[in-house]
Amino acid sequence: MKTALVTAIGTVTATAVVRRLKALGGYHIIGADINARHEIATSLDVDEYHRFPLAVSEDYIPFALDFCKAHSVDYYYAVIDREVVNLARNRERFEAVGTRLCVVNREFAEACHFKDAFGRWVTRNMPEIAIRSYESLDEARDAVFPLFIKPVEGVGSSGCRRIDSLEALVTAVDADDIGRRVLVQDFVEGRNITVDCVRNRKTGQVRQIQRRELLRNANGCGIAVEIFHDPELERICGRLMEELDLNGVCNMEFFDTPKGYRIIEINPRFSAGTLYTCMAGVDTVLNAMRIADGDPCEFGAVAVGAHFAERYEPYRMD
Repeated sequence: MKTALVTAIGTVTATAVVRRLKALGGYHIIGADINARHEIATSLDVDEYHRFPLAVSEDYIPFALDFCKAHSVDYYYAVIDREVVNLARNRERFEAVGTRLCVVNREFAEACHFKDAFGRWVTRNMPEIAIRSYESLDEARDAVFPLFIKPVEGVGSSGCRRIDSLEALVTAVDADDIGRRVLVQDFVEGRNITVDCVRNRKTGQVRQIQRRELLRNANGCGIAVEIFHDPELERICGRLMEELDLNGVCNMEFFDTPKGYRIIEINPRFSAGTLYTCMAGVDTVLNAMRIADGDPCEFGAVAVGAHFAERYEPYRMD
């Protein structure tokens, strides 16, 4: 039986990965999180639970390497952006202890994780889908408010908010951080669209699932969605996967506006709606594993027009 490690299982995204691995069967699932077991409902779904240090700490990679070696971990799933980037940078070290990383390649992770650099790349290469950014307070003075701010290295929707005036911007952000630690953009309104994308660089296989968010919670997770297919969006996502050289599974987010699609960001990881995508015909959890193994992907027919929704449930932990 193969052993799969999933970290940050207190998140919606990692919970989706654990649930899919459990449904697939045949895996010894190790779950990890920074919190105690009785605080993490998904700990009920794993075969082992371990409390891990923060993935952004300096000593995390040596810790994770030692853990994978000691527990004979075959596959490692990570869903926190910073952890994904850090792991991707150390892929060879994990492979040396027999652990295959089910995360995107380093080049793609680094290109997408840093929102300022990614925004500049989109502006240069695909300006038709770019949202205008402001590199300094002086540039922002001439902007038409409202604007939108978010951290260059963000987690979820933390630190993201609308700014309605120059005075509010000056209060919310240190001028020296604009364009460096904080991204300042035009405020764009439109329907939230998310696309889970898979690209197997070895075989050339590409697939995507487009979701229209009908209801969204305060953390930015779509809790009611519709699967759809737009050839123009497929072309956009296909070009992004190709030009950024994706190898693995990622999530792209857009606004659907009267002037066309505008890209919000690319998350170099699984999405919170991973189970929607698996149920709709593209098993991203399984295929991330197949890509890590160097094997061809397996895709089903996409359930265009299907509707999915989530709900919360309570569990007794002791």
